Amino acid sequence: MAAVWVYTPFDAHETGEHGGSAGSLASHGATVAADGCFDLIVRVGLHGVAQASIYTPVAAAHRSNVKTGTRLTGIRLRPGYGAALVDSGAEAMRAIDRYLHEGGRDVDRLERLLGTALDACPPPDLVTEFVARAREREGSLQLTNEYSRCERRLQRACLRWLGLTPKTYLRIERAWAARRAIGSGHPLAAVAADLGYSDQPHLTRDLRRLLGSTPGQLRLVGILQDGVLPNR
Repeated sequence: MAAVWVYTPFDAHETGEHGGSAGSLASHGATVAADGCFDLIVRVGLHGVAQASIYTPVAAAHRSNVKTGTRLTGIRLRPGYGAALVDSGAEAMRAIDRYLHEGGRDVDRLERLLGTALDACPPPDLVTEFVARAREREGSLQLTNEYSRCERRLQRACLRWLGLTPKTYLRIERAWAARRAIGSGHPLAAVAADLGYSDQPHLTRDLRRLLGSTPGQLRLVGILQDGVLPNR
């Protein structure tokens, strides 16, 4: 697992527990950045009904709106473990069904149940190595040179286990590396040059598409993954 997270938007003007007020029907939005991870999300509504959904990695940032009072519990898988949800099949679904039947609130139990199912189906070494090298090199891998003998095999494996093409995953890693550098106070021109962007406008376009913010906004605007992905 990469992380376990809980998100419950609330309305500061709501007066009752679920009071039926206008505030209880409001929704809160958060920016969800592209991060290369699969998520299992359990949604518990105002009336205690729990539902589980699997969210595949996205290639662009988007806004997610959640009704006030809804409780979201998420298991974010490490990059490369997506196909394990499919390959573990019935076992993973039985674990999720047991969790929902118990009310969908014991986060530790959900992590244990799902972890047992996924451990039985680890990703291939090719994918694990690619993810590790992409992180270490901050997305600067040259696929044609460094994976010339297995580029097509890597393409198929990444689509299955990452849910993304290798090139898209490298762009995501580079965007997060840029976010870290900008957050540390490095000049934008230097960040663009160090990470191989053609120029500063190229950096800005990539960050806006993948993280949902321009470089100037990154120090001021949070995203849903803040505090959830410590390695980012």
